[in-house]
Amino acid sequence: MPSTRYTRIEITQEAYMGLEAEAVLQGKTLKKLASDLILKSISAKALRFVQQSSKSLYGDEGDGQEEVAHEIGGHRSRISENAEAIQQIKDLWSQVPRPSQREIARIIDYPASSTKYQIKNMLEKGELEG
Repeated sequence: MPSTRYTRIEITQEAYMGLEAEAVLQGKTLKKLASDLILKSISAKALRFVQQSSKSLYGDEGDGQEEVAHEIGGHRSRISENAEAIQQIKDLWSQVPRPSQREIARIIDYPASSTKYQIKNMLEKGELEG
């Protein structure tokens, strides 16, 4: 199996600071955010090449790369912009016993940090009862 570590790249200080800030806002690691941003920005032709290369490296069954590429290519919305995820949070929050915030994140398929941040905002706005 190929290594998941690749050559390091250098970016400007301003780009790094922006990446750090955006990672905090989205609740992602720098690695995950940088990868997502790069894959969102490359051409469709380059993305197809990456997908085909992944298939040949991992065989026909792949390793989930197609799903990741679809998610990235599909530009999954932020949790705050996803009405379905917001409604799921409200529904899960009202259950007795209430699932943990981490469990809610798993159910709605968003990072725990993003989900916790969204729940905090919804509590502050009175959209959820504490």
